[in-house]
Amino acid sequence: MTVLHNLQGFFAELRREGVLITPSQATDCCQAVMQVDWEREEYFYSALFSTLIKDFAHQETFDQVFQRYFIPGKEHRHPEKENIAPVVYRPEDFIEQISISGGQMAMGNSLSQGGAAQSPGASKNPLDQDFSLDSLADIHKLEAVFPIIARRLAAKMVRKRKHNHMAMIDFRRTIRSSMSSGGVPIDLFTITKSREKPVILTLCDVSGSVMTFSCFSLALIASLERFFRKIDCFAFIDEIDEITRLLTSGNPLDLRTHVLKNAKVVGASGYTDYGMSFKSFHERYRRCLTHKTTVLIFGDARNNWFNDESWVLQEMKKNVRKIFWFNPEPERRWGVGDSRIYEYQKHCTRVFECSTLMSLEKAISQL
Repeated sequence: MTVLHNLQGFFAELRREGVLITPSQATDCCQAVMQVDWEREEYFYSALFSTLIKDFAHQETFDQVFQRYFIPGKEHRHPEKENIAPVVYRPEDFIEQISISGGQMAMGNSLSQGGAAQSPGASKNPLDQDFSLDSLADIHKLEAVFPIIARRLAAKMVRKRKHNHMAMIDFRRTIRSSMSSGGVPIDLFTITKSREKPVILTLCDVSGSVMTFSCFSLALIASLERFFRKIDCFAFIDEIDEITRLLTSGNPLDLRTHVLKNAKVVGASGYTDYGMSFKSFHERYRRCLTHKTTVLIFGDARNNWFNDESWVLQEMKKNVRKIFWFNPEPERRWGVGDSRIYEYQKHCTRVFECSTLMSLEKAISQL
C-alpha cells in the first residue's frame, strides 16, 4: 500500500479546515511526492506544502493538519527548523484508490476518520520499484501508478514534438532577400521541420521472469498510440504470435492476464528461446519491417543456453529505422550465465537498462 493511495484523507482534512484543495493541486501533489525521498520528512513536507498551499495565511493550518494526520503524539513544529526524524504514521484502516485521467483525480472514501497514510519510511518511492515482484499485491501497486507515468510520458512526447516542429530561420533566403533593402533583413524566411510519426513494432518476452515488465511496458506504449502512426505487437516465449488486437481491444493493463491464454507463445520446449522466436518472426512477419519502422524489444535476453540467432537482428537492422532493446535486469547482471544481451547489443541502435519504473519511463521518453 503506497502513500499515493492514502493522500486523499489528508486532502479531506485540509478541506475541513478551510483550505481549498483543487483536483489539479491534488494531482500535482501526488506527482511531487513520487519525486522525493520519502524517508526524509522535510522533503515529504515540502512536496505537500509547495503543491497544496497557495496562500501563506494557511501555513499554520497546514502544519497543524500535517502534524495531526501524519505524526501523532509529536509536538507541533516546522520541519525546516530542526533535525527531522523519519515520519511515523498511524496504522491503515483500509485501502483507498485514486486514478488520474484527463487532469482530474477521482477519489474514493476519505481516510480522515481514523485512517492515515502509510509512512514514507515504510515504502520506497514507487518510481524506484524494480520489476522483481513477489506477489499479486505488488503487481497491483505497480499498476496503480500507471496513469501518472502514462500522463508524464505523454507530456514529454508533446514537448518533444513541439520542439521538433519549431521553425528555423533560413539564413540563405533571408540574406538574399535583404539585398533589395540595403542589407536590412525586413523579411524573415523560415524552414519548418516536419517529423513523420514513427511506425512501432514491439517484440516482447512474456515468460514468467519478465512477464510483468513486458506487459507494463506494452501498456505504456499503447497509451502513447496517438504519437505513432501504427503499433504492431508480438509476444513470445519459444514461439511468437501477434498480440496487437489483445493490447488495443481493452484495458492495456489486462494484457498480462490474457496473453498466455489467447496467444500462441509457448512452443515445443516451453522454455524461453530468443533465437527460435526471432527466426519464426523473420520467417513469418518480416514483411512488417520497413525503413519507417522502429523495433522495440522488451526482455532480459536470457536464452536458456539455446542458440541466440543474432543474425536475425542483423538482417532486421538493414530494413528498419532503429532497434531499441529494453532490459529489466541491472546492467551488472548482463552477460552473466545464459544472458546473451551483449550478442544482441551489437545489432541494436541502443540497449536501455530498465530495472525500475523511473528508468523505464526515461527510456521510453527517448523514442
